[in-house]
Amino acid sequence: MYLRMVEATVKIDGDELLGEIYSDKILTALENTPGCIFAALLHSREQNRKYISLTLWQSEMHAYNYEISGEYQKNKEKVQDFLESGSEWKIQLSKDNTVEYLPVPAEPIIKSYPVEKSAESLPEEIPATSSCLRILSLKINTGYKKEFIRIYNNDILPELKKVEGCLYAFLLDNSDSSGEMISLSIWDHAEAVDQYETTGPYKVFLEKIDHTLGGLYQWKMALASRSATKSAVTSQDIEVSKFTLITGKKFT
Repeated sequence: MYLRMVEATVKIDGDELLGEIYSDKILTALENTPGCIFAALLHSREQNRKYISLTLWQSEMHAYNYEISGEYQKNKEKVQDFLESGSEWKIQLSKDNTVEYLPVPAEPIIKSYPVEKSAESLPEEIPATSSCLRILSLKINTGYKKEFIRIYNNDILPELKKVEGCLYAFLLDNSDSSGEMISLSIWDHAEAVDQYETTGPYKVFLEKIDHTLGGLYQWKMALASRSATKSAVTSQDIEVSKFTLITGKKFT
């Protein structure tokens, strides 16, 4: 499987209709696109105007064909009016030789990842407007990728799927470009995620893979263990992003 995320910032007055347009037009188009398994519109819990269109594909080739066929461009045009313009401006001469200042539209950010091994089938029903998607980004130390994947698949993933509220979880491999591995999970409501992080087994899971994480993260943890008053921010810190599922659909 292959995962594709398109990230965009929405205008202040454009987010109310975005979910309706996505549900009526984008999901309908993707349902008829070869190789598309699942699609959903997600709203960031941390950044109010940030949205992500997430799609799962049978293979990287299916996702690639979707983009080069022009179908992605057609779908983007359906929501273009809702997207924020960029901070860049284009200066040009008009036909009557006066200067025009035109805003340059901000292009959505596309991120694509292969799914590590095979992921189990998505649940038949994922409740929209209440479900939560959690993205955990981890920077892996050089030479520890295989060990990290083994621990995640054998020790963490089976137990994570047993956690109350967790509907679906799998691992994404972005290590070739930035040494990053991503754990993606879908939950039936945001409160289940919060409970998992505060009183659930999240800390235990983290301890299992702690030794495989980057050197800067190891240094930060060592610093924290020596002093309760000292802390540091590094480029290898664990990043957690959470999104509310606005609308989504699994395709047969």
